[in-house]
Amino acid sequence: MTPSAVNTIELPNDIFLGEVKRLIAEGKDATLRVRGYSMRPFLEDRRDKIVLTRLARTPQVGDAVLAEIAPGKYVYHRIIRIENETITLKGDGNVRGTEQCHINHIVAATKLLIRKDKPYSPDGKAWRCYSALWPRWPLARRVLLAIHRRLPKTKTTNKNKIKQ
Repeated sequence: MTPSAVNTIELPNDIFLGEVKRLIAEGKDATLRVRGYSMRPFLEDRRDKIVLTRLARTPQVGDAVLAEIAPGKYVYHRIIRIENETITLKGDGNVRGTEQCHINHIVAATKLLIRKDKPYSPDGKAWRCYSALWPRWPLARRVLLAIHRRLPKTKTTNKNKIKQ
């Protein structure tokens, strides 16, 4: 089948991520292409992927998780605070604003991050270092994100393209 013959279906997030939530609850993993800019600069819209899995431990500050912050409204953001059973989340690419949810509304944990086709473990040194430093530098974060937004975007090539 040629790439042009592949059909795609776009679903609203509440339906698609509701199904992901069901699969995760059944013990299955889910691989999602990143959509949106809230986890910049590490994860880029439509380029990178995340592999989500069932929570194996209590969520901790610094974890990037899929959470349902309101019925049918999901975010993939980093936990920045835990107070009793209230989780506060913030996207790495967001300079303002946070979201909150109950600890029971954490849908999935990160099993693997795939950035520029290179896998990163959330327990690996590179991701742990990034996770520890990036959220703690609000002024540097703002400046670096402003610079990042102005950089020319490099085109990604489709490595799976079939030549005819």
